[in-house]
Formats: sequence, C-alpha cells, structure tokens
Amino acid sequence: MLNKLSRYFTTLLLTHLFISSVALASESDLLNQLKLSNASLYSEKYITGGQPDTDDLKNFAKAGGKFVINLRGKNELTDFNEQRIVESEGMQYISIPVADMSDVNLDNLITFNKAISGSNELTLVHCASGNRVGAFFALNAFKYEDKTPEEALQIGKKTGLTRLEARVKSLIQTKKVTKK
Repeated sequence: MLNKLSRYFTTLLLTHLFISSVALASESDLLNQLKLSNASLYSEKYITGGQPDTDDLKNFAKAGGKFVINLRGKNELTDFNEQRIVESEGMQYISIPVADMSDVNLDNLITFNKAISGSNELTLVHCASGNRVGAFFALNAFKYEDKTPEEALQIGKKTGLTRLEARVKSLIQTKKVTKK
C-alpha cells in the first residue's frame, strides 16, 4: 500500500512539474517575441518592462494576456493610443500615471496593489524602461507581501528597478510605506 501511495505522489509531482515547465516555456517564448526593453518574466502572472509597441500589445493579447498596467505619465506617450489598442484586443487597460519621483508614493502604491491584486490572469506591467515598474513591485512586496527591505529590493531589481532604488529605500526607511 505504501509503495502504491508513493508511486501516486511521485506521478502527481512529476505531472505538476511538467505542466509548470510547459507554462513557463510558453511564457518565455512570449517574452522572446516582445520587443519592449528590459523585458522580464517576474512570475507566471507578470511580464514587466519598458514601453511595448503595437505589435507587442497584439502578441501579448494573442498569448492570453488580459491586463496591461501602464505606469507612464499622461503626456509621455504620443506615438499611438495604447488604451485603444489594448481594449480593441480584448484586454483591460489600467493607467497609473507616474510622471516623476514624487509620484512614487503611498497613494499610487495602493492603486498599484489593487490593480495587480484584481486578477490571476497574465498581466503586462510597464513604464518607459521598467524602472518605475521595479519601484512599485519592490514597495508592494515590502508593504503587502511581508518581505524584508532587502527581499523587496531584490524583487524590484528583478522587475526593472534602477535609478529609483534610493527613492524606494527612503520610503521604506522613513516609514512612509509601512507594512499592512
């Protein structure tokens, strides 16, 4: 009986690992199709990076993407109407305008958390380079996921954090962003 149970759990584990590897492979393929700068696969749920072009948005939708979260300021992108393209592809568009360092704040973090907590679907989170994306993922990890400041910064760097690292550290250290 024990041997039969052991084989069952081994088969179950191997099946889970196979399905996970197939899912990650397809998301990795999607990542290779996208031309956005600093593209990163944060998890099976999030692709992060810089500004997507129209082909990126269409490819993301074809791959099953459901949400696009744009952290660019309102007047940053004038080449095309991103919201119109995203919605025409059947996805939901969320804009959280972050024009400068002062917009990396608690109010926008709360909005960001609500946006990423709203679904378990494949989501593209972007700004111009990925720096603001990384800042918000770092702050979110600290405030809402109970990560240490060091762990939060690692998450931020994985998702694009560069020049805003000092701002993120300051918000954490001065307790302007506290744990929930």
